[in-house]
Order: sequence, then structure tokens, then C-alpha cells
Amino acid sequence: MLENDALPILSAIAQITRLKVLVILARAGSSGMASGDLADAVGIPRHLMSSHLAVLSRAKVVVARKTGRAVVYSVDRERISQVGEYIAALGDVAEDCAADE
Repeated sequence: MLENDALPILSAIAQITRLKVLVILARAGSSGMASGDLADAVGIPRHLMSSHLAVLSRAKVVVARKTGRAVVYSVDRERISQVGEYIAALGDVAEDCAADE
């Protein structure tokens, strides 16, 4: 993953409500959760949840699917894994730099 790919993801999850949503969705697994249920779980009004989900969707860390009248969201585990690997690589670089000093 390149810096330009990581930046939208890191920006999207650098807000407490969106980070909570991501954690809740990760725990929900592939079945995901409807936006209203997510709002209830996070403790915010339902009308605010859509803007948070839009940010996470644009960053491509959540995917939406229509189930009847509900829109169900789930985590894009591959994308989250990629950003995790990117962050881990930063740690490796920091260790290498410290060893060189």
C-alpha cells in the first residue's frame, strides 16, 4: 500500500465515532449491520450515521449491500489488512532507523 492509498483510510478512522463504527462492524463479521443498528450501538442519532458511513465508504474500508429496505454495512477486511501491514511496515522502518543510530 502506498502513502496515497493509506491516507484516506487513516483520515477516515482518525475520528472516534468512525473508529467505533469500524470496531463494531469488525466484530459483527461478514453478516454486517444495518445503519440504524450501528447508530444505536454507537449511541448517536441515526441521521448522523449516514455521514460517518459515507466517509468510511469513500475510504473503501466498509462495503454496503442492500437487504430488503435496509442497507447493511460490513468491513472490507482485505483493505483493513492492507493498512495494518502499511502501519506495521512503518514500525519496521522506525526500528531499522533506531538500530542505525
